[in-house]
Amino acid sequence: MLPKVHIFFGAIFSIILYVIGLDIFNCTLVFLASFLIDFDHYLWYIIKHEDFHLKNAFYFLKHLKKKKKTLMIFHTLEFLIFVLLLSYVWIEFFWISIGMIFHSILDLIDLYNEKELYLREFSLINYLISNKEKYY
Repeated sequence: MLPKVHIFFGAIFSIILYVIGLDIFNCTLVFLASFLIDFDHYLWYIIKHEDFHLKNAFYFLKHLKKKKKTLMIFHTLEFLIFVLLLSYVWIEFFWISIGMIFHSILDLIDLYNEKELYLREFSLINYLISNKEKYY
């Protein structure tokens, strides 16, 4: 799913949260988390291609024909649990996790509709114990 789609739906979701009573600061956190979670795609590109050009990464990822699984670290269950645990230190991490969950739901819907659900690794632990040849 393209970033502009996440930004659009993240904005709508954040506005709805604001209308039902969430303060502007936490709505902003939800909004930012709803698309900045995709920064891990850029990190993945940098690691795989040793290229820091954002434009190159965007083009590559947009046109990537997936045949193998990918691990996007910020999209894993373990990372989400980590962010939720951080909310015990700073409660606003809870709202960041809400944005991340919203983003992940959109991704799941998109992957399901594209029949590509099998291409995403959802668990860091599973990745660590799996055959790495199955991954990009």
